Amino acid sequence: MNRAAGVLQMHLRDKWMWFYIPSIILMSSFLVNLIIGSLTEEPIYTGGLFSILIYMLVAGILTLTQTFPFALGLSVRRKDFYIGTASMIVLASAATAILLLILSLIEKWTDAWSTELHFFNLPYLSDGSAPQNLFIFFILLLHAYYLGFAISSVHRRFGRLGMYVFSIGSFLIFTIAGYSITFLGWWDNIWIWVADQNAFGLALWLIPPVAVYALTSYLLLRKATA
Repeated sequence: MNRAAGVLQMHLRDKWMWFYIPSIILMSSFLVNLIIGSLTEEPIYTGGLFSILIYMLVAGILTLTQTFPFALGLSVRRKDFYIGTASMIVLASAATAILLLILSLIEKWTDAWSTELHFFNLPYLSDGSAPQNLFIFFILLLHAYYLGFAISSVHRRFGRLGMYVFSIGSFLIFTIAGYSITFLGWWDNIWIWVADQNAFGLALWLIPPVAVYALTSYLLLRKATA
């Protein structure tokens, strides 16, 4: 456990990757939209918030590439590396989710920054209570992080060939699933079900994929080499 805590400390030293760069990306996008919003009287609903999710996906991939060989070089066990890194992913997702919730509430209280800019507090996504909104932000961030981490784990375990097989296999699975749903005529029922859900309800459905990513990446890293 002490070595896992050491891995967590190792990640915490890299504040640029975990905290500064995502903050810079998010606030840069926000300021650009705020300037545009101040120059027009029309309401602006922007998807700039999702720039942070794209960064989290990339960060999940880079985390393993940059730190795994270094940690193994220091004789850190793979299990400890995984526990320490998973703890950092949860910590960073929680901290970022709290920041997004605070900015969302400020946006709501200031009547969209007095410029009709809807950046952090978006219709449907922010319709629930504050705890529900916090969970939505948290699970979206955690899903993006762990998806990138799981993809990087496949590359670390099986190399370039494994990534080719993984990519082709994923493409085939989604293609077959799409054709199967079309053949069975299930699309209407699926869209009706989705339309009946609120954002919090849909966010709950991200828990199983995150659990799969976490378990898969752990099993892959147990056999991965530096």
